[in-house]
This record gives sequence, structure tokens and C-alpha cells, in this order.
Amino acid sequence: MPELGWRERLGYGFVRCLIRALMRVLMRARVSGIEHLPRQGAGIVVSNHLAAIDPGVLVGVLPRSIVLMSKVENARGPLRPFMAMVGAFTVRRGAADRHAMQLAEQALRRGRLLCLFPEGTRSHDGRLARAHGGAALLALKSGAPIVPVALTGTPRVFMRRFPWLGFPRVTVTVGKPFRLGAAEHAAPRDARERATNELMRQVAALLPAELRGAYADGH
Repeated sequence: MPELGWRERLGYGFVRCLIRALMRVLMRARVSGIEHLPRQGAGIVVSNHLAAIDPGVLVGVLPRSIVLMSKVENARGPLRPFMAMVGAFTVRRGAADRHAMQLAEQALRRGRLLCLFPEGTRSHDGRLARAHGGAALLALKSGAPIVPVALTGTPRVFMRRFPWLGFPRVTVTVGKPFRLGAAEHAAPRDARERATNELMRQVAALLPAELRGAYADGH
């Protein structure tokens, strides 16, 4: 059974081609570990978040279509038509958005790759910040494998000083999928916290040591 209908494939393919064309003129992208991405079936892609263009970069470089969870503000801006074309949905940050969680669970039941940025917002200094527990909760409930991804270089694509075009080296590193182990005899909140730390350590391991931030010591 295909992941997408023909209309969805057409829309996603158009956006991906547009992004790839822009990437060729804006940056020097290097992708490694792409063989680790599951070829089929459900999975949860978790990545650090450095710049507004991060979701677009992942759409451009990953060979499988991904379902993006995006902040609700993007649905009212210029990205709205592109979000619809790639099948993205919104989440209210800082709130328990049950509807967003239901849509995420539905995507996983359909065998899709769900893409989340557990930190919830962009890092101001490039280092990993403490993550929220939504990604871990979805992984624990669904049993879907987690695919850690590390990004570097995206904040330098659009520099604030002249010349505004940075044309930097952007790296996308895909790690090996893994599943979270259930924490026996642990309270739900404790299990989610431990699972969040585990998945973020996997992301941190793909980053240079100076960018591991809150997860630099492995805890």
C-alpha cells in the first residue's frame, strides 16, 4: 500500500523539487547515514533544531516522504500552502495539544515517517537544549523505531550581515534506528523523562561535542 495517494505524491514531489533546487544555490549540503532510514513502515525522525529552514532541508534530503509537526504560527504565514502540499500539521507549543498527538499517532498507524524537533523551538546558540517529552511519549505508545538526525550549518545559510547569502556547508547525519525500552515499575512521567533523555543522547552522539549542550555529559 503506497504511503501517499497520487495527489499527495504530486504535491510533495513538487515541494521537494523546489527545495532541492534552492538548496543547490544556497548551500553545500552533505548527507551521511542515509542508509539507516527505514525504507518502509512507521518511524519517528527526531532532530535538533537550529534554523527555520531545518524542516525544509529534511524534506529535501530524505528519500522518503515525512510528516512534519509544525508550530501553529506557520499555518497563518507564507508557508501555509506548502504545509498543505507536504501534509504537515500544526501543534500549539507550550500546551497539551491532544489533537496534534492524535494526528501524529494516525500518521504512525498509516506507516508514515513522522518528523519531530523535540526541543520545541530553535536553539539560539546551536547547542542542544532540554527536550520536551512528546516524541518519547509517541514512541513508547506506538512502539515505532526512532531515527536520530543531527543538523549543522543551517543558521549560516541566511546571514544577517552583508553578504546575506552565506553559502555554508550544511550537514545532515542520519543515525541508526532504535526502539525505546519500557521502564518497568516507573511512573509514567519518569518513564517519559528517561525515554526523552535516551533519544536526545542518540541525537547528541551525532553532533560535534561542542554542540551537545544539555546532553554533553550523556545524561
